[in-house]
Amino acid sequence: MQSTTSDSALPRRKPKFSLLRSVGSRLFLSIVGGSLIGLLGTTYWSYQELVRQSEAELLSSLQVKTESLEGDFNTLEHSTKTVADAVKTLYDAGERQERVYSDLMYRALQTSSLGTGLGFGQPPDNRLIIPALKFAYPYVARDKKSGTVEPPKLGDASPENYTAGYFTEPIAAGKPIWIEPVQYVETSLTPPQTLVSTSYSLPFYDKRRRLLGVLSQDLELGFLSKKLGVTVMREAGYFSLVSSKGNLIAYPPNPQQALSLKPFPELNNYQGLWEQIQTNIQGGAKMGVVKWRDNNGQSEYWAYQQISNNNWVLMASVPEVVVLGSVWRFIAAGVLGAVIGASIVQGIVVFLFVKRLNQRIQPIMDECNRLAEMNAKSEELMNREDELGRLTISFYALLGQVTVNERRLRQEMAKSAQALQALQRTQAQLIQTEKMSSLGQLVAGIAHEINNPINFIYGNLPHASDYTRDLLNLVKLYDQTYANTDAAIQRYRRQIDLDFLVDDLPQMLESMQIGADRIREIVLSLRNFSRLDEAEMKRVDIHEGIDNTLLILQNRLKASPAHPGIEIVKEYGNLPLVECYVGQLNQVFMNILSNAIDALDIYNQRRSPAEIQANPLTITIHTEAISHQSSSHALPTPRTDAIQSPVDRLHVSSRPEAIRVSAPLPTPHSVLIRIRDNGPGIPSEYHSRLFDPFFTTKPVGKGTGLGLSISYQIVVERHRGVLKCLSVPGQGAEFWIEIPVRQNLAIRSTSA
Repeated sequence: MQSTTSDSALPRRKPKFSLLRSVGSRLFLSIVGGSLIGLLGTTYWSYQELVRQSEAELLSSLQVKTESLEGDFNTLEHSTKTVADAVKTLYDAGERQERVYSDLMYRALQTSSLGTGLGFGQPPDNRLIIPALKFAYPYVARDKKSGTVEPPKLGDASPENYTAGYFTEPIAAGKPIWIEPVQYVETSLTPPQTLVSTSYSLPFYDKRRRLLGVLSQDLELGFLSKKLGVTVMREAGYFSLVSSKGNLIAYPPNPQQALSLKPFPELNNYQGLWEQIQTNIQGGAKMGVVKWRDNNGQSEYWAYQQISNNNWVLMASVPEVVVLGSVWRFIAAGVLGAVIGASIVQGIVVFLFVKRLNQRIQPIMDECNRLAEMNAKSEELMNREDELGRLTISFYALLGQVTVNERRLRQEMAKSAQALQALQRTQAQLIQTEKMSSLGQLVAGIAHEINNPINFIYGNLPHASDYTRDLLNLVKLYDQTYANTDAAIQRYRRQIDLDFLVDDLPQMLESMQIGADRIREIVLSLRNFSRLDEAEMKRVDIHEGIDNTLLILQNRLKASPAHPGIEIVKEYGNLPLVECYVGQLNQVFMNILSNAIDALDIYNQRRSPAEIQANPLTITIHTEAISHQSSSHALPTPRTDAIQSPVDRLHVSSRPEAIRVSAPLPTPHSVLIRIRDNGPGIPSEYHSRLFDPFFTTKPVGKGTGLGLSISYQIVVERHRGVLKCLSVPGQGAEFWIEIPVRQNLAIRSTSA
């Protein structure tokens, strides 16, 4: 029978629900399983990390105690060296009495907070300090019970002191050493006491490297056991101090074993532990952590660190339960809480998610069941946007807005970087301009003040020479006319040595003339270098500016007892007059030549006299005129061997300067100045920052980092030229300066 009811009247079947087949249960089990796997991995990682942190805590406690011990040892070493210096001072002053040195030991030990004994012995067969006593051994000791220093006992000591290790071992080593602890009876105390001490012994010598004696300061081992008698970490564990030979020095759990100098490997089964620690130290691991199990089966963590003063080993022992007990408790509680909390939260989240998912999917499933009959409505449902769709649209809109904002931010950052660079350049230029302006005013003022008095001297020297010559001629005429003069005149003539005066006075005036000429040249160079009255561009001779700069730097170029001289080789070409800012260009020459001199001085300090004689320091200044076609905007890179090779020089001179002049070029467009040295060169990693403001490779206080930056601005920005540096490490450095002959031509060339 056919049905006549409409589709809308058909009853809707409810879906059957199965817990195992539901999406929620599967999703819940998948999330819980994945979470457990991740939790196990996280737990293992957390365990390893907490173990590392506990070991780091153990090492940190050990390092604190090691630094404290090293500080005490350094204090003892410093006080011992101070006493040795005082003994040498008394010896150099001629003191030879035993009482004086014994009083010095007594006062020094009273001020020492660590030492328990202090004294020195001199070689019996070579007694330089106290020659009257063969076995003199000025020594004082501190009473172990009362802590007071007893007065010294004078006279010969036991000859056994000079065969003991604290006397012979430092002499054999030739340097200060820490002596292995020994047990002995100290007879200088009343009554004698049995002590167990180590000592810091050092041999000291006179200015002729003759052995004066061996000074030792003792350190009682009981002090070290008390200092280390604290817990290591978490109110548990103990410290131990072992010598490089394996003997106990400090053992707080049983200090008597340390005082009996029992070897550490004989405690429990620590033989293997000590061998493992020694193997690690010999392999370069001066500190570390070793896990060990003792005779009772108890696991322990042993941290060790070698003390730099005496190669002793400080160790810290902590039971494993102290290190890992809190780790296990923390991990167990964390895992249990994480599993319970994650299961509850994930169950709620999955339940709500599945419920919401079913609410959204069920209408689609119902509509799809009638897809064949309601195709248009199904298409409308499929095209309808929900919250996820709107969220996706919003996300992409936000992503687009973020992209636009990021692009704007990058543009603003680029503008800020450019503004910062411009500010740095302006700041550097203002600082250097003010500095050079003040320097120029000072130089000009000094030159002016010197020029006036020297003009008086220079102008009167010719008249003085003429008057002196007339007077000498008058004296000769008197001699010729009156041969037999009065006896008083003859006696006064011999008294003043008239013949020598007649010969020496013209030479003296000639020397004064030469000195006055030299002073005038220096004054002229200073005035030309300052150029305060030449703030605008002028056509000048470049060679004159270079020569004036070299004259100012002459004091640093010539040889002195502190350093050998620097040879200046001038390879001057035939240059036209150049239109430039004279004072600024002189500043460029000054900066580059000063840097070259500084580099050569530092380089010379690392060379032997033979190397200096074989390869003397040289600064070569080469100038040439270049045509428009050979402009250095495309400067060829010179051969690296040309930096030091003397083949292109006219000759090598022993004078401070050697000059070679080359032939002129037709129609010069620019002039090229090359300044190179044969020093160590500039490392390649500095090339890109060489002209940056405030960048310098000189030590703090030696340079501002503005010289080359200002030079670059002067050459490139003010003169539209080129400044570059060519350097290969180990083969010197060379600076190329190209300046246009006429600035208006350079402007047209740049605009073209």
